[in-house]
Amino acid sequence: MKFKPGFGYLALLLTALLLVWLFSGELRSSRDHAPETVTPEAEQVAVAVELSTAQPYRRQVVLQGQVEPWQSVDLRAQISATVDALPVERGAQVAQGDRLLQLSEDDRRSRLLQARAQLAYSRSQLEAGQSLRRQGLNAQTDLLRLQSELAVAEQAVRSAELALKHTRPVAPFAGVLDRLDVDQGDYLVAGQVWGRLLDTAVLRVRAQVPQQQVAGLELGQRAELVLLDRRTLSGVVSHISREADSATRSFTVEIRLENPEGLRIAGASATARIEIGSVDAHRISTALLTLDDAGQLGVLYLEPDDRVQFAPVQRISTGTEGSWVSGLPEDIRLITLGGGFVSPGQRVRVHQAPESR
Repeated sequence: MKFKPGFGYLALLLTALLLVWLFSGELRSSRDHAPETVTPEAEQVAVAVELSTAQPYRRQVVLQGQVEPWQSVDLRAQISATVDALPVERGAQVAQGDRLLQLSEDDRRSRLLQARAQLAYSRSQLEAGQSLRRQGLNAQTDLLRLQSELAVAEQAVRSAELALKHTRPVAPFAGVLDRLDVDQGDYLVAGQVWGRLLDTAVLRVRAQVPQQQVAGLELGQRAELVLLDRRTLSGVVSHISREADSATRSFTVEIRLENPEGLRIAGASATARIEIGSVDAHRISTALLTLDDAGQLGVLYLEPDDRVQFAPVQRISTGTEGSWVSGLPEDIRLITLGGGFVSPGQRVRVHQAPESR
């Protein structure tokens, strides 16, 4: 039997053709009017900044030193003799020329008398020889011998006088007899130390300054001295060595300190603070200091367009409250947070901006 298409078949065919036409139109429309791809911009890094303003900073060189007497000397015996008397007690204040010790004279006075007698004889012999020489009765060599004998006699007198003088040692300068290591009856050998004399009316603080800081020091600069017990004294720079120590490459600095009250501080440690002028500087957190690729110390800051930049600095001092640095403009926006995630030239977003300190 032959198949004859009917109305139902025709409707089904038309429906299929309609679906094909609609689907092909959607594909064409999607292809012709595809939506544009939107690429989100890179999100800017957020940083915190702080406005810092320069302040006058009084620059100081801080040194650790030791307080010393302005003058001091170990007293030594110049001759070998017995201690006959102790005119001055240990710890006594003495004036220049005061007798400090009395040693036995032994035969030194008689030797002096003998030397003087020999000197008188030598002078008379020379005078007689000169008279004979004028008369032509003796040779020139005889006259030279008599002159030599006179010189020997004069030297013998000077030596005998000096030996007798050494039995009465005196203070070479005014000060305190801080040590007296002998008793009456002790026997001293020439060269033996028997005491120590100190001049503490004036003191000095001796310290070492690094070669990087010595250029800022000058004679006459005021210095503040702080002792271990927190007492504060005032002094003046009195000496700066011309040559650095070959081992430490540092220079010796001495500070003169008046001591009218007679403070017992010789030998103590002291911190010396020497003012070397004023400079405009910023006080910042030490944590903000960083190094650039060349190893130069500096800080990160923001320009007016919020771009990161690096500024080199010179560190003046560092303490518990932060670091003082110079080399920055008067006002600067320092990056305080987020600096580790940015680099110079990068534009950032300011998260917070506290007012100037």
